[in-house]
Amino acid sequence: MRNTIKFNLANDELERHISDHLVTQYQMNKEATINGRLIYYDTFDWRLFHKSLVLFTFQDRLILRKLGKDRIIHSLNTKPVPCFIWEFPEGDLKQYLEPVIKVRRLLNLVDLTSRIIPYRILNNDEKTVARLLFETIRTRSRKKPRTIGTQLWLKSVKGYPKVSNKIKNQLESIGLSSTRDEDVFFHAMREAGRDPGSYSSKFSLQLTPDMRADEATIKIWRFLFQIIKINETHIEHDIDTEILHDFRVAVRRTRSAIIWDKNIFLESIISHFKKDLSFVGKISNELRDLDVYLLDRLKYKAMLPAVLRDDIDPLFNYLNKRRLVSFNKVIRNVNSNKYRKIMQDWEAFLNDPQYDVVSGPNAKVPVFELASKRIYEQYRDVIKAGNRILEDCDGEKLHKLRIQCKKLRYLIQFFANLFPPKKISLLVGQLIKLQDMLGNHNDLSVQVNYLFEVATEMPANLSRLNKTLVAIGSLIGKLETKRQSVKESFAETFTLFSSPQNQKLFRELFALKSKKVVS
Repeated sequence: MRNTIKFNLANDELERHISDHLVTQYQMNKEATINGRLIYYDTFDWRLFHKSLVLFTFQDRLILRKLGKDRIIHSLNTKPVPCFIWEFPEGDLKQYLEPVIKVRRLLNLVDLTSRIIPYRILNNDEKTVARLLFETIRTRSRKKPRTIGTQLWLKSVKGYPKVSNKIKNQLESIGLSSTRDEDVFFHAMREAGRDPGSYSSKFSLQLTPDMRADEATIKIWRFLFQIIKINETHIEHDIDTEILHDFRVAVRRTRSAIIWDKNIFLESIISHFKKDLSFVGKISNELRDLDVYLLDRLKYKAMLPAVLRDDIDPLFNYLNKRRLVSFNKVIRNVNSNKYRKIMQDWEAFLNDPQYDVVSGPNAKVPVFELASKRIYEQYRDVIKAGNRILEDCDGEKLHKLRIQCKKLRYLIQFFANLFPPKKISLLVGQLIKLQDMLGNHNDLSVQVNYLFEVATEMPANLSRLNKTLVAIGSLIGKLETKRQSVKESFAETFTLFSSPQNQKLFRELFALKSKKVVS
């Protein structure tokens, strides 16, 4: 028998009927009613829900459990509820949640009330042999609260399973049925008008191999446009840094998708929107850079000798001020007439592309053939560029290769469902390792240059400035050493990516020859 059994009740008035029925056979002690607020939390992109996790508070206790399960995974007493993972106290709950929510903010999804009426079932020796909990969950409306869930929990006590089983049978005899039906979490989300899992920044699109290339491309553009618009509306609220990041990634993917094949649409169309989206992509460059520095604050401080860690604080105070200026600039741009016209023109084209007017020579080519060809061409370009770097490794070449790898990754993502998922996953895994190495090198290069620049801009009247400059110099040295180490790892990382097994798999999946494709 399960340790806890749930019975859904039609209404909370059944509590008296059930207790009256059981009291004739058991000694029942009614305990003090427990009232408290019940608040559910998740991130903007539903990271907990996607992992089948439910995070909520009852009274001052933060509780994590599995969706559809009653067993508590971890909990802690906390008030107020931390917004970000770095605000959590050290412990099991933080360790469990950190790889899930990462840098995203926990949002209050719905605020309810819970009333629990507990009973202890006693035997002749006055020992507790089972527990009953009648729970009613309501909205917090002062005028007219609505009940969204009423349930009875039967909790067995160790050493007395037969008693709980007997009570279960008796409850079923009066018309109750134990259930593992829909989690009350879903009732709560419906009450709040929320659709769990409705947003994810991950690219997920179903294309068919014989779909025309122009139709498939428009479908990709439309999918990305929705991601852009969802995040665009929340940028000004500054919920967390990943709102802007998801917006930027969707724009970047769109820019890559616009030019994935130059012969699907007329050059004039491609050139026009390529220019427009370049503007959109650039308006938030500085803000994103500042976000990255500020998110890495603790990591940077940990890299410094203990004696210098506090002396780096003025740097981050200065960056915070710059971020506010940059953030306001981004909001002005997003609300500008130029930005709005770009988005309106792009949306109008996506809604009515007029294929017969704007299509190019590759428009009618089956997307499977065209995607295969372009992915394989991009892969070969990556291999050629990487081999040249093996002979002469410099920062500029690594930067260009990083961009080439990003284009290859986007191409594979756009058309992933057209190919065997296990093989695609294997190739993408290898590509990610190479991208991570190139991205780390690029980030470290940018960070070193930026810190040099910031050191010359910081106000000279800041107290502790000399110590701060020493701390910045020490940090630059650490970052530069790390960059050199990453650079030296290129040969090993690239050799794994360009292994004969990977090259063979790329040929098998993508090396098609089609006379229909215009190069």
